[in-house]
Amino acid sequence: MRNHFILANSTKCVGCLSCELACAASFQGIAFVEAYETKLPLISRNRVIKFEGKTSPLQCMHCESPSCLAVCPHGVIEKMDDFIKIHEEACVGCGTCSLVCPYGAITMIQKEDRRVAVKCNLCFDRIDGPSCIRVCTTSAISVVDYDEYTMLMAQKG
Repeated sequence: MRNHFILANSTKCVGCLSCELACAASFQGIAFVEAYETKLPLISRNRVIKFEGKTSPLQCMHCESPSCLAVCPHGVIEKMDDFIKIHEEACVGCGTCSLVCPYGAITMIQKEDRRVAVKCNLCFDRIDGPSCIRVCTTSAISVVDYDEYTMLMAQKG
């Protein structure tokens, strides 16, 4: 099975940051609307970037041959069925994975009393799929696999 990842269409993205907020709320275990009102620090596993006048969310691409997996000295990164997962509970926070990620999609955060690597995990444990996609009002993001991606890029010509 080919890995899945979130594909962003920068021509549709309006930079509203709803995907970031939905991601952070999901991992905090609160509702999207609650995230606006909370005083808790919210950490998103994606981030909206601006480049050459266009905005687009950036998150883990769940690479077919992930460099983060190859260099993790503690074996806490695993290739699951169709995505790459960091076992945050076992992460020692060395940051090696974030240094080698070609997309800059792995962030080191302070979690309780230690540093931990975090990244998009496609909301693998959510039956209704990635939170970011559900809140995107412009349908700028979707989940695809590498075969679908190749086909879409070929159609763009």
